[in-house]
Amino acid sequence: MEMTRRGLLGGALAGAAISAAPLRAATTPEDRWILLGTGGGPVMRKTRMQPANLLQVGDRSYLIDLGAGVTRQLVQAGVAPSRIDAAFISHLHLDHTAGIAAFLSLDWVQAAMQRLRSAPVPIYGPPGTQTVIDSSIRAIAIQADIFRGESAHSPPPDKFFFGKDITQPGPVEVYRDEMLRVTAVENTHYATMHLPARPYGHDMSFSYRFETPRRSIVYTGDTGPSPAVEALASGADVLISEIIDLPGVVADIRSRSADKSVDVTPMIRHMELEHLTPENVGALAARARVGKLVLTHLGMAPGAEDLDEPAVLAAIRKNYRGPVVLGKDLMSV
Repeated sequence: MEMTRRGLLGGALAGAAISAAPLRAATTPEDRWILLGTGGGPVMRKTRMQPANLLQVGDRSYLIDLGAGVTRQLVQAGVAPSRIDAAFISHLHLDHTAGIAAFLSLDWVQAAMQRLRSAPVPIYGPPGTQTVIDSSIRAIAIQADIFRGESAHSPPPDKFFFGKDITQPGPVEVYRDEMLRVTAVENTHYATMHLPARPYGHDMSFSYRFETPRRSIVYTGDTGPSPAVEALASGADVLISEIIDLPGVVADIRSRSADKSVDVTPMIRHMELEHLTPENVGALAARARVGKLVLTHLGMAPGAEDLDEPAVLAAIRKNYRGPVVLGKDLMSV
């Protein structure tokens, strides 16, 4: 399959040497990061879609995580699914991936009808990403065949997308084109989970650093405190970080399991050690000396729509004195 769309670096994932050519800077293009979905966890909320982000640099568009509702949010942001140049998945939890099949379907239909694609869209992520993309393409195969019966010139969906597994803990450069350089590191979101080896490899969770001609943006994805993420974020202009209301989430876990004789210790331990409290986020931002902190993936009990902003800011201010933004869906930062 052709994999050279606008300067892709597929070989980077195997540790190949990467050119150090600078990003385009003659006319520095504007960029914007749009928080498409800011809700945390596989929970549907009224005002916050599941995790998804859009980075636009000049005429290029990139997706970061594809939670449920990502296609609707793209349209709300004024971007057609067929305009996406590449996508990056932090990890394969459902709240970060539930929108993949819808994105593939709607992107393919529009791109096929209008013949908009000359090369497939790469979707980068942890081990298992290629399997997820291949499986999602198979899941829409019948619908695609029906559509192609009315539009026989359209190539099948497997000619439009491919998944690419990142298998190194990093830091590793996984993508580069004229507008963007992307570096990944494994974080601590699975640190205590003792996940077994899978046919596709070991489960991993990644944080990413995105460097445009104008600025550097680090996206934590889901993680606990992590020296690797701190190093990745060092000196970044913007840190886009997950955050959790730990007391509220733990109280909800205990209440929902009180009468079921369920051992919730592993789940609570995961929340305590593999997510970031406001104090954790503030410490990360301060040690990394980032210019601005943006909060997303708000981890809350089901039914909650917002964190206690004054309390969150007070906790962050114990360590970090720079600007802080509590993200909302479709906010541009």
